[in-house]
Amino acid sequence: MSDYTTISLRKEFVADVEAYIEDEPFGSVKEFVKHVVVQEMESDDEISEAEARRIGRRLRDLGYVE
Repeated sequence: MSDYTTISLRKEFVADVEAYIEDEPFGSVKEFVKHVVVQEMESDDEISEAEARRIGRRLRDLGYVE
């Protein structure tokens, strides 16, 4: 049996993702998010620490991260 955890996302964000994937081959927001995360983890591209901080600030400003 696998253990799972829950990740909370703002409803507005989920609605945006649902609209984005409407014509895509993903059955749910969960499948899409998993796809994007795995793709990112397998990527050899790296971002600088400053860029990571900038992205984190932007996500907090938008209310996606606390």
